[in-house]
Amino acid sequence: DTLAALFAAGLAPTGARDPYAQRRAALGLVQALVAQSVELDLRPALAAAAAQLPIPASPESQAACLGFIVERLRNWLLESGSRFDVVDAVLSAQGANPARAAQAVQQLTAWTARPDWHRILPAYARCVRIIRSAGGSSAAYQPLADSDPAETALYTALQTAEQTLHQLPGSRTPDDFLNAFLPVIPAVDRFFEAVLVMVEEPRVRLNRLALMGCIAALAEGVADLSRLEGF
Repeated sequence: DTLAALFAAGLAPTGARDPYAQRRAALGLVQALVAQSVELDLRPALAAAAAQLPIPASPESQAACLGFIVERLRNWLLESGSRFDVVDAVLSAQGANPARAAQAVQQLTAWTARPDWHRILPAYARCVRIIRSAGGSSAAYQPLADSDPAETALYTALQTAEQTLHQLPGSRTPDDFLNAFLPVIPAVDRFFEAVLVMVEEPRVRLNRLALMGCIAALAEGVADLSRLEGF
């Protein structure tokens, strides 16, 4: 309520000035949620607070307030010893839920310390990079009768991963995503060894890009892994 009201009134902190101790209030909010493992999406929470104010709170003021709180969360995680790239990767996807984000930072940090991380991240990164270099893909993947066997094998592995994730309760965590992605990695490696994505035939090229997009989407809502070192 305090943070939503002050931002709505145009009294957000500027520079070193914070006469209403909003930084302390935001940090206290973040620390309480994390300490008690209370999963709270701050977006509807701020909207609910704004609806009770005697002054109008614009969507812009609520977005600025959310960004302010998330920045306090980021600073606190960094001061606690978390890696900056891991923190940025997680907060870009789920910074509005401090408790869930803090848990995700711990999980993703553990994965980056694994001896096979040098194989996990590049496999996922290859799929994302080729999508980005092509300007994205909005098409849906359609298995073709003349698909390369390596492409068919990758699609089968992807379906298994998607089914595994869909069966999980609640929002996905880094552990959920990466455990589901692990069995897909051999199929990803074989695919790039045997198949050229950017072929001249538009039908085949767009379909293969759609397949890459499906793999990239496995991490949606979990973390933006492109922010990690080595991506």
